[in-house]
Amino acid sequence: MVSHLRQTGYTLIELLLYVSIVGVLLISVTGFYGLVADTRVKGQSINEVEQQGALAMDLIAQTIRNATGITAPVAGASGSSLTVTVPTGALSPTIFNLSGTTLQIKEGAATAVPLTNSKVQVTSLTFTNLTRSGTPGIVRISMTISRTNPNNNNAYEYQKTFTSSAALR
Repeated sequence: MVSHLRQTGYTLIELLLYVSIVGVLLISVTGFYGLVADTRVKGQSINEVEQQGALAMDLIAQTIRNATGITAPVAGASGSSLTVTVPTGALSPTIFNLSGTTLQIKEGAATAVPLTNSKVQVTSLTFTNLTRSGTPGIVRISMTISRTNPNNNNAYEYQKTFTSSAALR
């Protein structure tokens, strides 16, 4: 009687097939998580620019509405800085301008305070004095805000131009 020994285990082909299937699954899962991370970063970039822009525009517009006069730019002119006279003497004049790519406010003799953080940069800041004779002062504000992108990562790239107008009351 001849007895045959049965060997158990995997053949080389089966082993290569299993490794290949697991490798494809791991690559797919890794790619999916990379896409999710990029999407999350893009969403954060959009949110950062939108929030910084909306807050800055709201503060500038509210300051103009509460001001008693526009000092600079003069009527009919445009400039990269806005100077208004406000009722509270200690806060007058109030000046909005750029320091590098950071929007800042300077109230009276106090030191300038940044209105935007280091995650965004402000460019193309323009104040246009639209005041006409016999009307209260009107200022159009325009600025472009983009997400700071030190590593040139596409997920961080986002920019938006904000434009608004406000009039003295």
